[in-house]
Amino acid sequence: MVLIARVLLFVLIVAIAAVVGAFGAFFGLYFIGRLMGASDFEGALAMGAAGFMPAGAVIGAIVGAIVAWRLVRKLERRATLGAGYGLAGVVALGAAGWFGLDYYQQGGPYAVEEEPTVLIEWRLPEQVSASDVVAYRFTMRSTFMDWTLNTAWDEPPAREEEGRTVLRFRGSIRWRREGRIFQLWKFPQHDDRITVELKLGADPEAQADYGPWREAGEGHAFRTKVVR
Repeated sequence: MVLIARVLLFVLIVAIAAVVGAFGAFFGLYFIGRLMGASDFEGALAMGAAGFMPAGAVIGAIVGAIVAWRLVRKLERRATLGAGYGLAGVVALGAAGWFGLDYYQQGGPYAVEEEPTVLIEWRLPEQVSASDVVAYRFTMRSTFMDWTLNTAWDEPPAREEEGRTVLRFRGSIRWRREGRIFQLWKFPQHDDRITVELKLGADPEAQADYGPWREAGEGHAFRTKVVR
């Protein structure tokens, strides 16, 4: 256990020192260049400073190895165990937080004002009266976290097309995740629902017009349009 702790402590100190050396070389040379009046036209100064990052990493690793070797030799058993496994735990938590944040940002929710809006037109197999339109119920859900998405009637809520009624809805996309379903049913038949996969993609782009009609079974069809 002590040997493993010593190895962990040595390796982690060297790795951290290498990272610090690389970024220290980059920012140090970059700011020195700016202070000396060097131009950063089209990122030239930053790219030049980035070229010295490997050298900074090597220097940092060497310094870190020297410091780590001296530290490992001087620490007592209990201190070695605490420092080795403690530092490993901190690094593991930092890495988990980094990847967790990246995962959250890539697949997480949009900011409230940035949520794309999906417009849905649902073509019924027949024409229905205005009083029957309000009898239809609907919901949009994300299969990610089984999240119910905000959905409402669009304006106007219905229109006529070739002797058939087209219901119109609008909803907000909450998560940057695939797997959004839309359900339609008529009151009071809550268990007799038509469920379709919207297939919008994880982070859909805005559309100038509605997409093609897609069959939903039993003479129903739907199409979508994304607005951002």
